Amino acid sequence: MGRAEVVYREGVYYLHVPIRHPITIDTANEAESIIAIDINERNITTTVLDRESSETLAQLTLDYGQVKQNRQRYYDIKRRCQEHDKHSEVHRIGNHVENFTEWTLHRLSKVIEHYVQWFPNPVVVFESLEGIRNDIDYGTYMNRRLHKLPFHEFERQVTYKAHRHGAPVEHVESEYNSQRCSMCGEKGLRNGGRFTCQNDVCALEQDHSDRNASVNAAVRWIAKTETGDDSHSSADNYRPRKTPPQVRVRRVGSGRHSTTSCGAVDVNRPTSSRSIAEQGVLHS
Repeated sequence: MGRAEVVYREGVYYLHVPIRHPITIDTANEAESIIAIDINERNITTTVLDRESSETLAQLTLDYGQVKQNRQRYYDIKRRCQEHDKHSEVHRIGNHVENFTEWTLHRLSKVIEHYVQWFPNPVVVFESLEGIRNDIDYGTYMNRRLHKLPFHEFERQVTYKAHRHGAPVEHVESEYNSQRCSMCGEKGLRNGGRFTCQNDVCALEQDHSDRNASVNAAVRWIAKTETGDDSHSSADNYRPRKTPPQVRVRRVGSGRHSTTSCGAVDVNRPTSSRSIAEQGVLHS
């Protein structure tokens, strides 16, 4: 046990007690369950695949758009305060936004920690984010908005929580994960949050693009461990043969489900899992 300290933050006292204990990380190549995570600016989507059968054990999409909204709001307030020389207010609001972001990410990473405990011999797989900020160049506004997203902080929190239970954390390449079909590997059509497979003989017609990407990440990791190559062509022999479970969709502003021209339920925004919410993980 290390040196404890009391921290006063926004009217609340916190006791921080650092505790160290030895852990043993399982061998990733011997994993039985693959927990693959896809991160973008609004959603964190996870898919759990059984390694032997490639069947989907669980899928979940979490919305953390409030983090982006708060950061944008802070940027607008900061700019106005600096114009009026109110630097103390800038510091106070900045601390509030950082605390809110950290608190939100801890709640979301707690979901992955639950997954690590629920499924047998798991490995957590992230898409590689190396050089992601160097590749983003969409103009001043979009660059500022995307560069401030806490991708690495979320990955850090998930990593130490997974290691706490002995689960290893691995990475795969991210190119085209949300643009190629997770079942047949063909390049499909992505329209916002919707992915549509263009292969007429594929059983997957439509899915949420981020959920499709998380399946691709899991499949690419399996191919990487078996062949040493995590390319899409190498992953074709390890793709699931069954369509993913049906998603529940959020209602649009009118209160009705969004449907396609054929009357099918749209899959733009799958909701958070009720079973996860009942565990208290997502409760405010």
